[in-house]
Amino acid sequence: MTPRFASVALACAAALLTAPRPAQAHPHVWVTMKSELVYAPDGRLTAVKQSWTFDDAFSAYALQGMEKRKDGTYADDVLKPLAEVNVTSLKEYDYFVTGKTATAKIAFKDPVDYFLTYADEMLTLHFTLPLAKPVPAKGAISLEIYDPTVFVSFSFVEKEPVRLVDAPAGCTQQVISPEPPQSAQLSEAFFNSLTSASAYGAQFADKITVQCP
Repeated sequence: MTPRFASVALACAAALLTAPRPAQAHPHVWVTMKSELVYAPDGRLTAVKQSWTFDDAFSAYALQGMEKRKDGTYADDVLKPLAEVNVTSLKEYDYFVTGKTATAKIAFKDPVDYFLTYADEMLTLHFTLPLAKPVPAKGAISLEIYDPTVFVSFSFVEKEPVRLVDAPAGCTQQVISPEPPQSAQLSEAFFNSLTSASAYGAQFADKITVQCP
């Protein structure tokens, strides 16, 4: 588990992963997110846009040793390759996003328009997941965002966590956020055994449901 996302995507975070910690200290990275569901003029869902803001501790490790500009920001030649490594490392985990309609699973293409921003000492990863095949809005569509290994904890921002962009009239949405994992009685060995195919993290998935007439 530990060689992925943080250590693969952001090699400078290896110290975070290998530092001594209590066995119950899971998850290790916290992400606050916003999501946008993008619809085409014909009413089909075409893409899901994600904005993930990493906690300040993880952001600091990710940027350790990177040159900061005089105004306290980071240049594109620092953030751009970092963003690319992020999205590349997330492919094994399907970018932590799964979706389905009432009858079928939604397949996504690889991310496009990905980039990192830096503000308030935290990194935010922005990326767009195009649908492999756009799906009609009519009926129910649901999305789940979670890490199957529970290394990363996701939660929606309180204000406007989800937007429906150009959705057909009458569509409604609901956001469901579960209680965070209570891992005090589970060993670090248990979490280290989890993989991208593990089902454990699904019970902590943040969910978006959309219903269109």
